[in-house]
Amino acid sequence: MALAAGDAEDFGTGEAVSKQIFTPYVCKSTAARGKSHAGDIAEASSLSAIPLPPSDYPLWNAFPEAIVQQGKLSQLQLEGVLYACTRHQQILPSGERAGFFIGDGAGVGKGRQIAGVILDNYARGRRRHIWLSTSSDLHVDAARDLRDLGAYMPLINGCAMLDKGTRALGLDRELQEGVLFLTYSTLISAGRAGKSRMDQVLEWLAGGSSNAAAGGAAAAANIAAAARAWDGLLVFDECHKAKNFTPGKEAQSTKVASAVIEIQALLPNARVLYCSATGVSEVWWLTCLVVLTLGLYHCGFV
Repeated sequence: MALAAGDAEDFGTGEAVSKQIFTPYVCKSTAARGKSHAGDIAEASSLSAIPLPPSDYPLWNAFPEAIVQQGKLSQLQLEGVLYACTRHQQILPSGERAGFFIGDGAGVGKGRQIAGVILDNYARGRRRHIWLSTSSDLHVDAARDLRDLGAYMPLINGCAMLDKGTRALGLDRELQEGVLFLTYSTLISAGRAGKSRMDQVLEWLAGGSSNAAAGGAAAAANIAAAARAWDGLLVFDECHKAKNFTPGKEAQSTKVASAVIEIQALLPNARVLYCSATGVSEVWWLTCLVVLTLGLYHCGFV
């Protein structure tokens, strides 16, 4: 029988029940480095009893010492970055690269963790990344998170910015690498010259803005091959936006959900990072998390 708050206090069980369900989060994997998280973080007691698997990923080789010592990324956030990068080292039996899910609650700093994973990849020579989110206004937040980590790489605000920077000989140099920030709505929209925005994104990942229509089938095949080989970061921020996908009933699925499934199929080697505080409120929402669900039984952690 459930007890009201007052009844719980009268019986002295309120605090005991709370301790059984939640426990303060203690970061153990990065405890020797960095600073504690600024806020109070709790986790389910059942999770706290399970230790994280060891990771030998050389995260500290890529990060300036100031990021760690000055607490620009807290120990908790460093842990998220560490295990995302560790997970991305794994290749699933399907041949696709494994993905990682960050499901921290609001205020923990998922954007800062995304920026940390981007910085690690950028430092290792992977210079083109995709960051999908729900609103173009969040571009400002993304810029802040990258800037706060000292990651002064180009942050391209949508395909419209690529349009403005496209010249007769291709893209302006400053737009040829960096982070392409897109909304889910942009991903399903039409572009210029009869091409979709999805096609434009693939062309950019292939090394710039190549005109596949002018180059014919050979150019299109080259772009598709380059997309399959691309191993940069593909971020689905607020990934619950793509929750409405029904396998076998694609016509009943939303365009956004279908596009999220499609781009993952076109980029099998991408380092996929899913982020949402409510991404798995329902189990069937996992459908769009392709390289996460495929990996559930093939890795030490998810």
